[in-house]
Amino acid sequence: MSVLKKKDGAKVDDDKSIKSPIKKVSKESDSKKTSKTLSPKPSKSSAVNKSKNDKEKIDSNSKSSSKISEEKSSKSVAEESVEKDLSIKELSPFKLLMKKKEIIKELRVLVNGVEDKNTFNKVKDLQNKWKEIGQINDAKDKSLWTTYNALLDRFYDNRSIYFELKELDRKKNLEIKTLICDKAESLIKDSNVMRSVSKLNELHSEFKHIGPVSKEKQNEIWDRLKNASDEVYKKKKEFISNIKVSLGENLEKKTKLLDEINQIKTFKTEHFKEWNNKTREVLGLKDKWNSIGGVPKNSNRNISKEFWNSFKEFFNNKSSFFKKIDDSYKNNLKLKKDLIERVNSLKDSDQWEETSKEIQSVQKEWKKIGKVPIKDKDKIYKEFKEVCDFFYERMRLEDKDTIKIYEDNLNIKIKACNDIEQLLSSDNFNQDEFFKLQVKFLEAGHVPKEKIDEMKDMFKNIIDKVVEKSSSLMNKDDFDKFKFIIELNSLAKNPYSKNKIIKKKSDIIKKINAIQSEIKNLKNNIYYLKESVAADNLKKEYMVKINDSDKEIESLKLQLNLINKV
Repeated sequence: MSVLKKKDGAKVDDDKSIKSPIKKVSKESDSKKTSKTLSPKPSKSSAVNKSKNDKEKIDSNSKSSSKISEEKSSKSVAEESVEKDLSIKELSPFKLLMKKKEIIKELRVLVNGVEDKNTFNKVKDLQNKWKEIGQINDAKDKSLWTTYNALLDRFYDNRSIYFELKELDRKKNLEIKTLICDKAESLIKDSNVMRSVSKLNELHSEFKHIGPVSKEKQNEIWDRLKNASDEVYKKKKEFISNIKVSLGENLEKKTKLLDEINQIKTFKTEHFKEWNNKTREVLGLKDKWNSIGGVPKNSNRNISKEFWNSFKEFFNNKSSFFKKIDDSYKNNLKLKKDLIERVNSLKDSDQWEETSKEIQSVQKEWKKIGKVPIKDKDKIYKEFKEVCDFFYERMRLEDKDTIKIYEDNLNIKIKACNDIEQLLSSDNFNQDEFFKLQVKFLEAGHVPKEKIDEMKDMFKNIIDKVVEKSSSLMNKDDFDKFKFIIELNSLAKNPYSKNKIIKKKSDIIKKINAIQSEIKNLKNNIYYLKESVAADNLKKEYMVKINDSDKEIESLKLQLNLINKV
């Protein structure tokens, strides 16, 4: 009994000296301990031997146990440092078991935790500590070794799986990086260099964030991407170099356009047509300017500002001109309205002759006044005509003398048409007599209102018959001259056809100038032709054209002389 008490006392002292390790023993250890306590009782002799051994163990550890029992809470820092210096062999089996349990505990944390770069070294340190402790002469050592060995197996199995997964991951990374290299190499053929560089930067960013590949492929895959990148950046360098040249050429083109628009910006004229021609020219320069690409950055702002300032200056001048014209048109409109008011004040007068002369004077003033705004043109003319017609209609109905004059004019016109009809029945058509009768018809004054349309149709039909008959009696030149004189007589005797005559004259002059220019070109072509059969034939063809053109010019000059006599 005394031996058992001592043994229990020693156990109590040991329990006091050990803190948590004994309390935190796993359920697995507890279960094994319980199974041992439930094992069959040993024989008497073996019990005596065991008690002796236990006594010797208690005696050998009594000194250290008494020192440990004197500590109330935990080991001091000084004692831990002293304990470290002790040889492993000097520690008691119990402490060695506790150390192995601590190793198993740390190993379990490493196995169950997330592996990092230091995990493997920590496990190797724990293995070395386990080896230093060595085998313990205790039944529990085998159980601890089994747990330790199982944890090591788990660690190395996990590590093997980790490396397998890592290898698979590196293979996958290699596939992805290979695809990136394919894309980078395809960018070399892309004609849009700046877009290629932008995409290449994205590929580099993507390449950077992909994990590693196997070491033997690492340099190879990087060199492939680098070579493709070098080619793309080489194209970029060439592109930028070409851009600089192109920008310089664009600057020269824009400088030339700037000089052209600077010569036009101060343009001024009093003619609409000239303004329209210059406007088309300026707009053409603008379109050319916009079609030219960029220029060097240091020149872009100044040259663009100067060009658009000149552009605005031209249109400001044009706007000023048209504003001035608009003011003139408005003033003309006011003058014409004043004339309408004058005729309005006269239209009810019974002084036929005097009033008629005054209204005719107003009509002449009306013609001298220039243009009015186009939106008022028809309206103002219609109003003026109505007030004039109102007076003359009154005069026609109420003035017997005027009525007689109108009837006399009607008879003159009818007789002229009949006389022309008789000329047509003759075999020899007398042109001079026809022109006299035409002028006589045109010079006859107003006819009764109800007969106006009838006389117009009668005269038109007679003229058509004359033209038809003359076409068969005359050659082309004479016939063209004949028709022109008919047209010119009609215009000359119409008081409202002055502008038409002026336009006709202008058209003839332009046509003469165009034909003369064509003749000059033909003569130049003949001069430069070499001596050959083909050249001689071409010269003959050119000479025929020149002769025909000379005849046409003579005809046109004759028409021009006729107009000048009107």
